[in-house]
Amino acid sequence: MDTSADDVLGHILGKQIDKQDALQRVNLLAPDERSRVVATLKATLNTDVEADAPPDAHPKRLAVTRKPVHEGELSEQNKQFIETLIELFVERTATSKRNALMHQAYFVDQRKVAGLKRALKPMQYQLTYEKAEGAYLYDVDGNKYVDITGDQGVNFFGHQAGFITQALKTRLGQGYPLVGYSEDLFEAARLFCELTGHERMVYTQSGTEAVMWAVRMARAATGRKKVVIFDGSYHGLSDTVLAMRGRDGSTLSAGLGMLQEFADQLIIVDYGDMDHLSLIEKNAADIACVLTEPIQSRFPSRQPHEFVKALRTLTLEKGIVLIFDEMITGFRAGRKGAEAFYQVKPDLATYGKVAGGGMPTGIIAGLSKYMDYIDGGVWELDDASMPSLRRAVMAGTHTQNSLKVSASLAVMQEMQRLCIADECSPLTCACPIGQLNRRTKAMCDDINAYCHDKRVPLSIEYFTSLFRVSLGHDPYGIVRELLMILLKTNGVETSLSGNNFLNLAHTDEDARGVVDGFRRSVDTLLEHGFFVESEMTEKASTATAEKYAAIRISGAAASGEKSISGGSDTEFPLHRLMEMVLADLRSVNTQG
Repeated sequence: MDTSADDVLGHILGKQIDKQDALQRVNLLAPDERSRVVATLKATLNTDVEADAPPDAHPKRLAVTRKPVHEGELSEQNKQFIETLIELFVERTATSKRNALMHQAYFVDQRKVAGLKRALKPMQYQLTYEKAEGAYLYDVDGNKYVDITGDQGVNFFGHQAGFITQALKTRLGQGYPLVGYSEDLFEAARLFCELTGHERMVYTQSGTEAVMWAVRMARAATGRKKVVIFDGSYHGLSDTVLAMRGRDGSTLSAGLGMLQEFADQLIIVDYGDMDHLSLIEKNAADIACVLTEPIQSRFPSRQPHEFVKALRTLTLEKGIVLIFDEMITGFRAGRKGAEAFYQVKPDLATYGKVAGGGMPTGIIAGLSKYMDYIDGGVWELDDASMPSLRRAVMAGTHTQNSLKVSASLAVMQEMQRLCIADECSPLTCACPIGQLNRRTKAMCDDINAYCHDKRVPLSIEYFTSLFRVSLGHDPYGIVRELLMILLKTNGVETSLSGNNFLNLAHTDEDARGVVDGFRRSVDTLLEHGFFVESEMTEKASTATAEKYAAIRISGAAASGEKSISGGSDTEFPLHRLMEMVLADLRSVNTQG
C-alpha cells in the first residue's frame, strides 16, 4: 500500500487505480498529506470559481496547469539562479546573516528550522529589525518592508499605534505593580464584556493558558474528561489540546516529550463534516467540551455555517460546553468576532494578544455559570454569602500585569470608537475594520487572478484581514520558500507560519505594493523555470469543467480541504468532494 502523498498522487494521475482504491489510500494518509493530495487534485483539475458567483457560473479554466519544481528535480537553470539569488540576498542583508551565525551558540531559535531547505540554507535566516512603524519594518541593513507578518496575528492596529503607546507611557509613569488592582483593570473588564456580549471575563498570561484553563473549567463544570477538537485547528502549545490524528483515525501525541495519556483524552473529527456530529453524539456522556477555531487559521476558507449551527444545537442538547477559540478572529472580525459571523453564541471563548494591544495577553470570557468556577461567583461582603462553587485552580503572576491591562483598556476604547454597530458585519460594515477586510479581499483577489492568468498553482485563502498563501502540488516545497525570499527582495516581509495579515495601518497603496511584490516574485520564478507544465491533458480538463460547471467552491481558490456548495446552500464534506473528483478523473483518463 502507498505510504506517501506522492505515491498516491502518482497512482491516481497515472490511471493505475479505481475510485474506491484511491479513496482508501487517501484515507490512510496522515492529515497533512491527505490535505496535500486534495489540494493537488483540485489544482490539477483547476475547478476555480468565484465564491460569490451565481450557481450556474462556469469555472475559469485553462487546458494545462503548471506545477512547482520539486527540490529533488532542480535543473541547472534553477541551481544557477539560486546561487545568484544567494549572493544578492546575503549582500542585501549581511548584518542579519552575521547576527544569525554569531549568536546561535547561546541563543536558541525555534524558528530557524522552519521551511529549511538544503539548497536555500545560506539565505534562510531571520532578519534583524532596527525599528517598526505603522505598516512597515526596517532591518539593520537599511531595508524597508511592508509588514504582512502581523506579528503572528497579534498586531491589528499597526506598529507603535499612538493610543497604545500613550497608554503604556502613562502606566510606566504611574508604576506597574503585578499584583495590585487598578481602575484600568475594572474598566477594561467592563468594556470587554460590553463589546463582546460575554457575561464575565478573566485575563490570563497567554492564549495557550486561556485555552488550557477554559478546558479545565469545562471539565470542572461537567465532570467529564474528553475534549473534541477538529482536524486542522490550532489551540496553542498546551499538552491538553495538542495532538494529531493517526492514519487509522486514532489520536496521537504530537511530538517528543508529549504524553500519549494526554492525547487519549482528545477526540479529533473533521470540521464541517455533518457525518462526524454523530461521533460527538455517540460519545456525549464522556465529552466535557468541544473546542473549535470557528475560522481555522490554517484553512481560512473553511466557513461551515450550517455545521456550526448544528454543532451548537447538539452541544446544548447534550450538556457539552462549546468553546470558540477566537485568538485570530477576536476583534479582527469586529466586536463579537466569529460569533457575529456565524450568529452562534458559544458558552466560552478565548482571546489572545490582539485584545492586549500585542502585549502578552490571554482572555477567557463567557457565561457566568462557567466563569464562576474561577472565583466562586458573585457574593456580598457584608452578609453571610460565600462562594457557591468549588474553584478550578487558576493562578499566574502576570495574569493581571498592569502594563498589559492598560494597553488592553486602550484597545477596548479604540474598538468602541472604531466599531460602532453592536452587530458589526466583518465584510459589509462601513467602519474602518470593514474597510480593512475589503482591502484584504481586493488584494487577495488581485493576486489570485494574476496567478490564474499565469497558470501558476498559487492561491490565497482569506477571512477578514487574515490571508494564507497556498501552493498546489508541493505546498511546503522549495518553491514556496523561494517565494518567501523573493518577496523580501521585493520589499514584503512575510510570516514563516504561512498566515499573514493586513492591519489598520495598511493603506490601499501598501496593499498594491504587496500585489506588485507577489507579481514580480511569481514572474521571477516563471522566468527561471521553477514552474513546469503538468501532465494533465486538455481533454481531462475540459471534461471535468463541464461536470463542475454548476458547482461553486467556497473561498478564494482550491488549496486544501474545503466545503463546496451547489445551486442551493447545501454543503458537501471533503470525502464527497474527493469521491466526485476521483470518479471524474478516472472516467476522463480511461476514455483518453
